[in-house]
Amino acid sequence: MTACLAGCGGQAVPEAAQPVSPAKVFAAPKPAPIPVAAPVAVEPAPDDSASVASAEDESLNREVPVACSGSDGCFPDPGFTERLCRGKFPSVSLAMFAKTAPWKHLFVQAVSIEPINVLGGPRSESMMGFGEEVVVLRRRGPGSGKGVQISGPTDLDVLRWDGTCATIREELFVTYNQGVVTAPHIVWKYLDDSIQEGLRRNAAVDHAQAAERKSCRDSSPTKRTPECDRAMKKLTDTIVIAVRSGLAVPAPETTPEWRSALPTASR
Repeated sequence: MTACLAGCGGQAVPEAAQPVSPAKVFAAPKPAPIPVAAPVAVEPAPDDSASVASAEDESLNREVPVACSGSDGCFPDPGFTERLCRGKFPSVSLAMFAKTAPWKHLFVQAVSIEPINVLGGPRSESMMGFGEEVVVLRRRGPGSGKGVQISGPTDLDVLRWDGTCATIREELFVTYNQGVVTAPHIVWKYLDDSIQEGLRRNAAVDHAQAAERKSCRDSSPTKRTPECDRAMKKLTDTIVIAVRSGLAVPAPETTPEWRSALPTASR
Protein backbone atom coordinates (compact mmCIF):
# COMPACT_ATOMS: atom_id res chain seq x y z
CA MET A 1 0.00 0.00 0.00
CA THR A 2 1.42 3.42 -0.93
CA ALA A 3 2.22 5.70 2.00
CA CYS A 4 0.04 8.83 2.36
CA LEU A 5 1.94 12.07 1.72
CA ALA A 6 2.60 14.47 4.61
CA GLY A 7 -0.23 16.80 5.48
CA CYS A 8 -3.01 14.49 4.28
CA GLY A 9 -4.57 14.41 7.78
CA GLY A 10 -3.89 10.80 8.83
CA GLN A 11 -1.04 8.70 10.13
CA ALA A 12 1.27 7.32 7.45
CA VAL A 13 1.13 3.57 6.96
CA PRO A 14 4.54 1.94 6.45
CA GLU A 15 5.23 0.30 3.09
CA ALA A 16 6.34 -2.93 4.74
CA ALA A 17 6.94 -4.07 8.35
CA GLN A 18 10.53 -3.44 9.47
CA PRO A 19 12.34 -5.32 12.29
CA VAL A 20 12.44 -3.28 15.51
CA SER A 21 15.66 -3.06 17.53
CA PRO A 22 15.42 -4.44 21.00
CA ALA A 23 16.81 -1.12 22.25
CA LYS A 24 14.26 1.35 23.53
CA VAL A 25 12.88 3.46 20.72
CA PHE A 26 11.68 6.98 21.37
CA ALA A 27 9.18 8.35 18.84
CA ALA A 28 9.31 12.03 18.04
CA PRO A 29 6.10 13.83 18.89
CA LYS A 30 3.83 14.16 15.86
CA PRO A 31 3.33 17.80 14.88
CA ALA A 32 -0.19 19.08 14.91
CA PRO A 33 -1.75 19.26 11.46
CA ILE A 34 -1.70 22.68 9.88
CA PRO A 35 -5.14 23.76 8.78
CA VAL A 36 -5.41 24.31 5.07
CA ALA A 37 -7.80 26.91 3.77
CA ALA A 38 -10.44 25.60 1.44
CA PRO A 39 -9.78 26.52 -2.16
CA VAL A 40 -11.67 29.54 -3.36
CA ALA A 41 -13.63 28.99 -6.51
CA VAL A 42 -12.42 31.41 -9.17
CA GLU A 43 -14.48 31.94 -12.26
CA PRO A 44 -12.20 31.36 -15.26
CA ALA A 45 -11.59 34.22 -17.63
CA PRO A 46 -13.23 33.93 -21.02
CA ASP A 47 -11.13 31.78 -23.32
CA ASP A 48 -10.68 33.53 -26.63
CA SER A 49 -8.47 30.82 -28.12
CA ALA A 50 -11.42 28.94 -29.60
CA SER A 51 -12.75 32.03 -31.32
CA VAL A 52 -9.26 32.96 -32.55
CA ALA A 53 -8.70 29.44 -33.91
CA SER A 54 -12.11 29.58 -35.54
CA ALA A 55 -11.27 32.89 -37.17
CA GLU A 56 -7.96 31.52 -38.42
CA ASP A 57 -9.66 28.44 -39.84
CA GLU A 58 -12.18 30.62 -41.61
CA SER A 59 -9.36 32.64 -43.19
CA LEU A 60 -7.83 29.49 -44.71
CA ASN A 61 -8.58 29.14 -48.38
CA ARG A 62 -8.90 25.77 -50.07
CA GLU A 63 -9.75 26.98 -53.57
CA VAL A 64 -7.34 27.17 -56.47
CA PRO A 65 -6.79 30.82 -57.48
CA VAL A 66 -8.34 31.88 -60.76
CA ALA A 67 -7.26 35.54 -60.86
CA CYS A 68 -3.91 37.34 -60.97
CA SER A 69 -2.36 38.78 -57.80
CA GLY A 70 0.45 41.27 -57.33
CA SER A 71 1.64 44.20 -59.42
CA ASP A 72 4.67 42.76 -61.24
CA GLY A 73 2.88 40.17 -63.36
CA CYS A 74 0.08 37.65 -63.39
CA PHE A 75 0.90 35.29 -60.54
CA PRO A 76 -1.23 33.42 -58.00
CA ASP A 77 -1.25 34.62 -54.39
CA PRO A 78 2.16 34.02 -52.73
CA GLY A 79 0.42 32.23 -49.86
CA PHE A 80 -0.98 29.70 -52.32
CA THR A 81 2.41 29.22 -53.97
CA GLU A 82 4.10 28.59 -50.62
CA ARG A 83 1.70 25.83 -49.61
CA LEU A 84 1.42 24.36 -53.10
CA CYS A 85 5.18 23.93 -53.45
CA ARG A 86 5.60 22.40 -50.01
CA GLY A 87 3.42 19.49 -51.07
CA LYS A 88 2.48 17.67 -54.23
CA PHE A 89 -0.95 18.20 -55.74
CA PRO A 90 -1.17 16.55 -59.19
CA SER A 91 -4.85 17.41 -59.65
CA VAL A 92 -4.17 21.08 -58.91
CA SER A 93 -1.57 21.20 -61.66
CA LEU A 94 -4.21 20.29 -64.26
CA ALA A 95 -6.36 23.20 -63.07
CA MET A 96 -3.37 25.57 -63.26
CA PHE A 97 -2.49 24.40 -66.79
CA ALA A 98 -6.08 24.68 -68.02
CA LYS A 99 -6.54 26.69 -71.20
CA THR A 100 -8.89 29.11 -69.44
CA ALA A 101 -6.48 29.80 -66.54
CA PRO A 102 -4.74 33.21 -66.70
CA TRP A 103 -1.23 32.11 -65.71
CA LYS A 104 1.89 32.67 -67.76
CA HIS A 105 3.33 29.61 -69.50
CA LEU A 106 6.99 29.23 -70.42
CA PHE A 107 9.03 26.54 -72.16
CA VAL A 108 12.44 25.14 -71.23
CA GLN A 109 15.17 25.90 -73.75
CA ALA A 110 17.95 23.94 -72.03
CA VAL A 111 18.81 20.31 -72.68
CA SER A 112 18.67 19.29 -69.02
CA ILE A 113 17.92 21.16 -65.76
CA GLU A 114 17.85 19.77 -62.24
CA PRO A 115 14.45 20.65 -60.69
CA ILE A 116 15.42 22.24 -57.35
CA ASN A 117 12.50 23.05 -55.05
CA VAL A 118 13.75 25.76 -52.64
CA LEU A 119 10.50 25.64 -50.65
CA GLY A 120 11.33 22.19 -49.36
CA GLY A 121 8.54 20.23 -51.02
CA PRO A 122 8.98 17.08 -53.10
CA ARG A 123 10.74 17.35 -56.41
CA SER A 124 10.13 15.33 -59.51
CA GLU A 125 12.35 12.37 -60.32
CA SER A 126 12.42 13.63 -63.93
CA MET A 127 14.95 16.20 -65.06
CA MET A 128 13.55 19.21 -66.88
CA GLY A 129 14.36 19.11 -70.56
CA PHE A 130 14.00 20.96 -73.82
CA GLY A 131 10.40 21.83 -74.68
CA GLU A 132 8.90 21.22 -71.21
CA GLU A 133 6.00 23.53 -70.45
CA VAL A 134 5.65 25.14 -67.00
CA VAL A 135 3.32 27.59 -65.27
CA VAL A 136 5.02 30.56 -63.61
CA LEU A 137 4.05 30.91 -59.95
CA ARG A 138 6.40 33.65 -58.74
CA ARG A 139 9.43 35.72 -59.74
CA ARG A 140 12.41 35.91 -57.41
CA GLY A 141 14.83 38.73 -58.05
CA PRO A 142 16.12 42.11 -56.85
CA GLY A 143 13.39 43.83 -54.87
CA SER A 144 11.38 40.64 -54.40
CA GLY A 145 11.71 40.82 -50.62
CA LYS A 146 12.41 37.54 -48.87
CA GLY A 147 12.85 35.57 -52.07
CA VAL A 148 15.76 33.11 -52.00
CA GLN A 149 18.40 33.65 -54.65
CA ILE A 150 19.90 30.34 -55.69
CA SER A 151 21.20 30.67 -59.22
CA GLY A 152 21.23 34.24 -60.45
CA PRO A 153 19.67 37.67 -60.38
CA THR A 154 16.22 36.47 -61.40
CA ASP A 155 14.71 33.06 -60.65
CA LEU A 156 11.21 31.71 -61.19
CA ASP A 157 9.13 29.39 -59.08
CA VAL A 158 7.38 27.20 -61.63
CA LEU A 159 4.82 24.40 -61.54
CA ARG A 160 5.31 21.23 -63.58
CA TRP A 161 2.63 19.00 -65.07
CA ASP A 162 3.20 16.30 -62.45
CA GLY A 163 2.32 18.70 -59.59
CA THR A 164 5.85 19.39 -58.34
CA CYS A 165 7.56 22.78 -58.20
CA ALA A 166 11.03 23.95 -59.18
CA THR A 167 12.99 27.21 -58.88
CA ILE A 168 14.90 27.86 -62.09
CA ARG A 169 16.82 30.77 -63.62
CA GLU A 170 14.49 32.82 -65.79
CA GLU A 171 16.90 32.95 -68.73
CA LEU A 172 16.53 29.20 -69.22
CA PHE A 173 12.95 29.66 -70.47
CA VAL A 174 11.38 31.08 -73.59
CA THR A 175 7.82 32.31 -74.09
CA TYR A 176 7.05 30.26 -77.20
CA ASN A 177 6.81 26.57 -78.00
CA GLN A 178 9.85 25.48 -80.01
CA GLY A 179 8.45 22.11 -81.03
CA VAL A 180 6.88 19.19 -79.22
CA VAL A 181 5.68 20.06 -75.71
CA THR A 182 7.10 17.68 -73.12
CA ALA A 183 6.13 16.97 -69.52
CA PRO A 184 7.17 14.68 -66.66
CA HIS A 185 5.03 11.59 -66.24
CA ILE A 186 1.59 12.23 -64.76
CA VAL A 187 0.80 9.35 -62.39
CA TRP A 188 -2.84 8.48 -63.02
CA LYS A 189 -3.55 6.91 -59.63
CA TYR A 190 -2.49 10.10 -57.86
CA LEU A 191 -5.24 12.14 -59.53
CA ASP A 192 -8.56 12.77 -57.78
CA ASP A 193 -11.33 10.35 -58.80
CA SER A 194 -13.41 13.22 -60.17
CA ILE A 195 -10.44 14.39 -62.26
CA GLN A 196 -9.96 10.89 -63.66
CA GLU A 197 -13.62 10.72 -64.59
CA GLY A 198 -13.43 14.10 -66.29
CA LEU A 199 -10.34 13.14 -68.28
CA ARG A 200 -11.93 9.89 -69.43
CA ARG A 201 -14.58 11.88 -71.29
CA ASN A 202 -11.86 12.40 -73.85
CA ALA A 203 -11.74 9.27 -75.99
CA ALA A 204 -7.99 9.51 -76.60
CA VAL A 205 -7.25 9.83 -72.87
CA ASP A 206 -9.59 6.94 -72.06
CA HIS A 207 -7.84 4.71 -74.61
CA ALA A 208 -4.35 5.72 -73.41
CA GLN A 209 -5.29 5.13 -69.79
CA ALA A 210 -6.59 1.64 -70.54
CA ALA A 211 -3.33 0.82 -72.31
CA GLU A 212 -1.30 2.26 -69.42
CA ARG A 213 -3.25 0.22 -66.87
CA LYS A 214 -2.54 -2.97 -68.80
CA SER A 215 1.15 -2.22 -69.40
CA CYS A 216 1.89 -1.12 -65.82
CA ARG A 217 0.00 -3.91 -64.06
CA ASP A 218 3.24 -5.34 -62.61
CA SER A 219 5.12 -2.04 -62.16
CA SER A 220 5.25 0.73 -59.58
CA PRO A 221 5.41 4.46 -60.40
CA THR A 222 9.09 4.57 -59.37
CA LYS A 223 10.17 1.17 -60.74
CA ARG A 224 8.72 0.89 -64.20
CA THR A 225 9.35 -1.61 -66.93
CA PRO A 226 10.24 -0.14 -70.32
CA GLU A 227 6.76 -1.06 -71.58
CA CYS A 228 5.13 0.71 -68.63
CA ASP A 229 7.34 3.77 -69.07
CA ARG A 230 6.28 4.11 -72.70
CA ALA A 231 2.63 3.72 -71.78
CA MET A 232 2.89 6.36 -69.03
CA LYS A 233 4.55 8.77 -71.45
CA LYS A 234 1.80 8.18 -74.00
CA LEU A 235 -0.87 8.79 -71.36
CA THR A 236 0.89 11.96 -70.15
CA ASP A 237 1.22 13.33 -73.67
CA THR A 238 -2.45 12.60 -74.35
CA ILE A 239 -3.56 14.37 -71.14
CA VAL A 240 -1.37 17.38 -71.95
CA ILE A 241 -2.84 17.67 -75.45
CA ALA A 242 -6.40 17.35 -74.14
CA VAL A 243 -6.01 19.94 -71.36
CA ARG A 244 -4.12 22.38 -73.59
CA SER A 245 -6.89 22.03 -76.17
CA GLY A 246 -9.52 23.11 -73.66
CA LEU A 247 -10.81 19.88 -72.12
CA ALA A 248 -12.81 20.96 -69.06
CA VAL A 249 -12.14 18.91 -65.94
CA PRO A 250 -13.79 19.25 -62.51
CA ALA A 251 -12.24 21.42 -59.82
CA PRO A 252 -9.64 19.45 -57.83
CA GLU A 253 -10.68 18.02 -54.49
CA THR A 254 -7.19 17.60 -53.02
CA THR A 255 -5.86 21.14 -52.64
CA PRO A 256 -3.46 22.98 -50.32
CA GLU A 257 -4.86 24.97 -47.40
CA TRP A 258 -3.46 28.47 -47.70
CA ARG A 259 -3.83 31.96 -46.32
CA SER A 260 -3.31 35.06 -48.46
CA ALA A 261 0.14 36.59 -48.09
CA LEU A 262 -0.71 39.77 -49.97
CA PRO A 263 -1.62 41.97 -46.92
CA THR A 264 1.74 41.13 -45.33
CA ALA A 265 3.65 41.61 -48.55
CA SER A 266 2.11 45.03 -49.13
CA ARG A 267 3.30 46.48 -45.83
